[in-house]
Amino acid sequence: MRNIALFVILAFISATSKSTAEPDFPQPSLEAYGALPEISRAEISPDGTKVAMIANLAVGTRVAVFEVGVGIINQIGVNEAKARGIEFFDNDHFILRASETTSTYGFRGEYEYSAAISVNIESLENNQLMSRAKDLFPAQSGLGRIVGRGEKAGEVLMPAFVGKRGSDPSLDLLVAKLDSRRGNRYVRGTPDTIDWFVGRNGRVLARERYSNGQNLYRVQWRRANGSWIDIYEEEDKILPMAIQGIMPDESGLVFLQASAESNRLMKLSSDGEITGPILPVKDREIEAIYTDNNRVLVGVRYAGIVPDYAFLDAELQDSFEKMSELLPNATIYLDSWSDDRNRVLYNVFDSGIGEGWIVHLREQNELNLIARSRPDIPAAAVGYMMSVNYKARDGLPIQAIVTLPPTFDPDMVEPLPTLMMPHGGPAAYDRFDFDWMAQYFANRGYLVIQPNFRGSTGFGQDFEDAGRGEWGGKMQDDLTDGVTALVKAGYVDPEQVCIVGASYGGYAALAGAVFTPELYQCVVAIAPVSDLNRMLSEEKRQRGKNHWVVSYWEDVMAEGDARRNKLRSISPVNFAENVVAPILLIHGDDDTVVPYSQSTRMRNALKRADKQVELVKLKGEDHWLSVAETRMQTLRAMDQFLATHMPVAD
Repeated sequence: MRNIALFVILAFISATSKSTAEPDFPQPSLEAYGALPEISRAEISPDGTKVAMIANLAVGTRVAVFEVGVGIINQIGVNEAKARGIEFFDNDHFILRASETTSTYGFRGEYEYSAAISVNIESLENNQLMSRAKDLFPAQSGLGRIVGRGEKAGEVLMPAFVGKRGSDPSLDLLVAKLDSRRGNRYVRGTPDTIDWFVGRNGRVLARERYSNGQNLYRVQWRRANGSWIDIYEEEDKILPMAIQGIMPDESGLVFLQASAESNRLMKLSSDGEITGPILPVKDREIEAIYTDNNRVLVGVRYAGIVPDYAFLDAELQDSFEKMSELLPNATIYLDSWSDDRNRVLYNVFDSGIGEGWIVHLREQNELNLIARSRPDIPAAAVGYMMSVNYKARDGLPIQAIVTLPPTFDPDMVEPLPTLMMPHGGPAAYDRFDFDWMAQYFANRGYLVIQPNFRGSTGFGQDFEDAGRGEWGGKMQDDLTDGVTALVKAGYVDPEQVCIVGASYGGYAALAGAVFTPELYQCVVAIAPVSDLNRMLSEEKRQRGKNHWVVSYWEDVMAEGDARRNKLRSISPVNFAENVVAPILLIHGDDDTVVPYSQSTRMRNALKRADKQVELVKLKGEDHWLSVAETRMQTLRAMDQFLATHMPVAD
């Protein structure tokens, strides 16, 4: 992040600071951007002496153990599985979370199989937890989840579906040892159990249940004699709440309660009473809740273009405040902390170091840079980022992130070729952060707009709800209005605008191509939804027509009016005749979220309409562009496509 400049379109306030990059700013290779971050995940040990890191290197993905003040002391390779996360449950082992796309005989389709692998730091002996547990139900995807420590040292508690093939399995709570592959039932669950909550010393406190057939949500508290009592019950076609953690005194559970402009962290006590808020209510949403290994509440992170925090823990509050003073212009993400709270690990995006991992020594108020995530991209190559506010045509305020070339001078604004890049979700939002795709194209001379259109999270429940039923409608208008506003402000060349997006953003790119064809000179859709009826049919086939996820998508896409004609009217696949601009489709053939067939259907419709279209298949890639080679393939295809249809002038 170069300099954060705030301005409002049509009420322009010039930025007071300029980029310090030289006109001949560095242009790192495409591979430097397309590669996975050199360090993608990290975690500090309970005693604060070690950091385990997932390192994506030329030789493959490895997990390295860094000893503070010493350096790398051990490392182990990760084979074909995709490394998703890492954490400590004691000082002698780290747990690697990994997944792979697979299928199981007798079950329809592919799914993302996940696992937790325990690794001894010294010997590197490793065990896939619960891989030899009895009666595990086949074809389940959540086997890597840990909800707390067990009664004894070296034990963890893990939910898993248990039952024979053809049965209605129950989500039981199993106990696993860090040095074993076995797992045993700890507490029996039910077929409609969806989560477990465990206090200190392995004491099971509560569980969540949801019946898709009855649309019945329940929270149950476990009595001392092992029986269960309902402390909350509600009928709803989607989950009415999601329990996030446990109060520090184990007197109840915590959950987020939505409100019009923000949300609140509330307590559901063991007798069913709801009280709160527990932590301050701010003019921004709570987007993340921090808990310890037993999901005991520690603090929260608030949404925003740069994050803010509040903690129950005074030591962590002190660490964050000191970090904010030491790095006043940085985007700071809390990651993990030692048990004594004296060593705190952060992931930081800062103009001086780029993106990196830092240990804050709280008592000494010193920083220890552990690693840079992208050492091949120097700070001088990072694009100039601004926050932009504009009004949609109905008056709704929209905030967007704009990334420009590193040498951008706010006193010498000129129209640039532009990428409109709506985010996926759509329940997500963009912020000041290192976005590898946006940064690459800004470095190559493009302006990139990332609008937080209605339906995005982070701006209050009313703003998110304003997007319900507006796929292809007002959500799309918000993108159009962003382009128009930036054209009027002199930033965007109206004859050189390309719309680019992935997942929901891919849908929005195709919707732009068919509903506002005059606006865009080219279109790139990555893993897009093109046929909403087909998408909903797939969800019903995989989950059952009464599943709450189906109800969620019906509500989000069409505000509950999910009739075929309604969904047809907002599905780009049905309007290929409207397309003017060339279209590039990119899709992984292992995508378990949006099937590859969504892109083939769109390609076929465009070819029948005699439109210019190219489909790039990413072999072995999932929905999230998790593999470095296919991520680079994506970037190369986009680079060539833009060079052909919307090149930057020399």
